[in-house]
Amino acid sequence: MPLEHVHEQVRLHNPKRSFVQYRVDRPGRIIPVGHRLSATTAHPCVIRSLSSAGAVIAISGTIGLPENFYLEVEGIRDEIPCTEFKRSGDELVVRFNMFLDPDFLDLALGRAGRKTE
Repeated sequence: MPLEHVHEQVRLHNPKRSFVQYRVDRPGRIIPVGHRLSATTAHPCVIRSLSSAGAVIAISGTIGLPENFYLEVEGIRDEIPCTEFKRSGDELVVRFNMFLDPDFLDLALGRAGRKTE
């Protein structure tokens, strides 16, 4: 499923919000949710694109993941709770379990501290 199609599906479910995907190609880690919500082994990944509602992630196709896990953007200590939406080979499309705060999204995109006019 192309990224544009995923974007359209999210927009149809939430017509009042715009979920623009920003290309970031930034390293990150996927942390599966273990027993009693404890974190288990972390897996390296590359966050290809990011929006306030979800992300497209490149990860080894051989890694098995539970439906729910945390995503950590390198350089940011907060973990984002995620749910797998679609997986195709090495590409994983996830939905965030809550919308990202605009300031956090700017930080993840490397735009923190910039003035927008």
